[in-house]
Amino acid sequence: MVWTLLLIFLIAGTVSSWMFISLFLNSKWSRIFYSDPQAHHTHTEQTSRIGGLGIFIGFLLSFGLLFFIFDIKSSIISNLYGIFFGALACFALGLIDDLKSIDAKFKLMIQILIAVFAHQSGLAIDRLMVPFLDLELDLTAVSLILTIIWFVSIINLINLIDGLDGLAGGIGLMLMVLLVFLSAEKGISPSTFLALGMAGAIFGFLIHNFPPARVYMGDAGAYTIGFVIAGLALMNFQKGAVIAALLGPMMAMALPILDVLFALFRRSMQGLPLFRADKEHIHHKLIRAGLSRQKTVLVLYALSMLALVGGILVFSNQGRFFPIFLGFSSVIVIFAIKAYGNPGIYLKQLLFDSVNARYETQNAIRLSKWFINEIDRMRNGSDFWNDYKWFLKKLGFNQARIILGSGEKLYQYNLDRQFTELDKRDFFISEALTINPFRNEDSIQFWGDRDRFSERRFQLNSEIAHEAFVAAQNRWKDLNKSEYKFDAQASRHENLKIEKARNLYLP
Repeated sequence: MVWTLLLIFLIAGTVSSWMFISLFLNSKWSRIFYSDPQAHHTHTEQTSRIGGLGIFIGFLLSFGLLFFIFDIKSSIISNLYGIFFGALACFALGLIDDLKSIDAKFKLMIQILIAVFAHQSGLAIDRLMVPFLDLELDLTAVSLILTIIWFVSIINLINLIDGLDGLAGGIGLMLMVLLVFLSAEKGISPSTFLALGMAGAIFGFLIHNFPPARVYMGDAGAYTIGFVIAGLALMNFQKGAVIAALLGPMMAMALPILDVLFALFRRSMQGLPLFRADKEHIHHKLIRAGLSRQKTVLVLYALSMLALVGGILVFSNQGRFFPIFLGFSSVIVIFAIKAYGNPGIYLKQLLFDSVNARYETQNAIRLSKWFINEIDRMRNGSDFWNDYKWFLKKLGFNQARIILGSGEKLYQYNLDRQFTELDKRDFFISEALTINPFRNEDSIQFWGDRDRFSERRFQLNSEIAHEAFVAAQNRWKDLNKSEYKFDAQASRHENLKIEKARNLYLP
């Protein structure tokens, strides 16, 4: 009977998620969730971010079945309501962000409030039993802080690794399988059914998301999965108060955690915003090394599966397989280091460039924000291009070529000729960077004097200038309801203050 019910939850989650996404994809509402082109995106077609809706529908059905079939004990009602309403709040936050981008600090504040709510619902890290030492630690004094860190970290971790078709969903599915195991280890319970239903919901989404993806989970899906993982892990933690109940999921996410830590360290050393998207994650490096998207996802799946087994071994047989866990951990760490190249050389270059160029990086970021904000005051495509040329001059480029539709623009600083391939001896030349991933012919390319730039400095300035142009295009489209072209004319703005400010604009 129990196995039949478990199968029902798995099938219900899978079918509801898959069916909802299938139906929604063929409706006119799907286009509402199309994302604007982003400089760091790897996909080449407009894809709807409605996957999070399907995942939440699967979770919602699983939660409803749980209360319909079982007589839930009052001792865990608070925990279950905490997971439901916390997941609902995370889903709503992500959905709003998918439709209209929200400020990062505001999102963080809401996530902290959701974590506080979860803590008050009983999903708290308040004690810890350390294996092998027969030692139980009372963490009541720091329980709220630890719980907030746990929820906010897991919620954002799933979102940060959502950069490749099938990657975040696949790792989320593996984590749900681990949570099913951790829950069942102490006896089948409501958390077992809920984790299995959520696993089904993610699997239903993955049918549409595996490369080449027809749909993305968006922030709504990533935040929901992250919160449910964090909440169910704490429910298992409460049952045994064993460190492995938290260490198991952390081990299963070892590769994403290392990747994110590398990214945060890299950005902080370079003076970049910590949550700035880039193309330096492990999956980007594997793709540049020649692997297809499908093979890259499968390689990362294999490593995550290895980590998942390690997480199970931590929990199983009272830690007897802990040495094997350490071996698996070493494999993950070695792979991550190899993916980033020689760590000694990488860190040396990063530290050297950071000491010398943090101010330049932060100034380039400020200039890019200025340029994007100026879009509000521009009346035509010429204003756009003149400001962008000034921006390129301030970043130190000698030349830039932009191809947009049937038009082409060339920026040159104090030069009367175009560069050729032979100039690589004296100049850094970037690859032709795609401006619009949905039209590969639209591109931008940069040239910089080797006497002025280090290679890393040139690459970083090229990234910032590329991102600024793409973001400015998106801003133009939002304001004027039409794509930017070199000869474009801005439409009259609904906001009278912005329209009057345009009269002050002197290109």
